[in-house]
Amino acid sequence: MQAVIYAGLRNPGRDQSIVDALAGKTVSEVAEEFRCAPSTIRAAAKRIADLNVYELRLTGGGKDLPVGKVAAKSFRRAALGAYRHFCGTFRHLELPNWSVTDGTNTIFIQDLRNLDSGCASVTEDD
Repeated sequence: MQAVIYAGLRNPGRDQSIVDALAGKTVSEVAEEFRCAPSTIRAAAKRIADLNVYELRLTGGGKDLPVGKVAAKSFRRAALGAYRHFCGTFRHLELPNWSVTDGTNTIFIQDLRNLDSGCASVTEDD
């Protein structure tokens, strides 16, 4: 089983541990347990709550190639996370018709290159 890629999170394991701890405790109790401020606990819970899991596929070469599951705040962030994670594969695709899709949303590789280089904004759809 392939692991989920977390796009945009610095420490997804810690954030998930905080959310799990919040299931039975108050924010102040969890903050004391993790030795951080209550605002940090609330921010971690919000980051996890905002995540969606996208099952991405690479299309354009005659057949769909599975990329895997990517957890991110939006589809564009998920596609950019996959692009950066599999940089050796994605950056060397020469044909302009290659794209990443989850079945409902699609983004072309050239658009991902523009996002990665800073020519376009990833937060456009947030």
